[in-house]
Amino acid sequence: MSGTVIALDAHTATFSNAGEVVVLPLSIFPESEQRRLAADYGTPILPAPIRRAIDGANRAIARSRQRAAKGLCTPEDSASFIARTQSALTAYLDAQLASGVLTPAERAALPP
Repeated sequence: MSGTVIALDAHTATFSNAGEVVVLPLSIFPESEQRRLAADYGTPILPAPIRRAIDGANRAIARSRQRAAKGLCTPEDSASFIARTQSALTAYLDAQLASGVLTPAERAALPP
């Protein structure tokens, strides 16, 4: 069957074409295909190191915003830190794309 993914969860993918809708378990697909399906649907399944890097950057950004809100640093210092953190994350993700760890569809589904 060929079709478009119309729904995706942790265990199943729902495909649709002009004539039918089929729900298939993700486990029948190889890991690379599971990752492609997830990325195409907009919810990439990321390798653990990449997920940790994104989560770490997001936590650092949130912490910086909280520090600025409490007056522990200036808003300008916080904005500068956030820009550097986002730039470093973008460079890391682009390097992972170049090395083949991330697919183009996965990279496109992530923030710039």
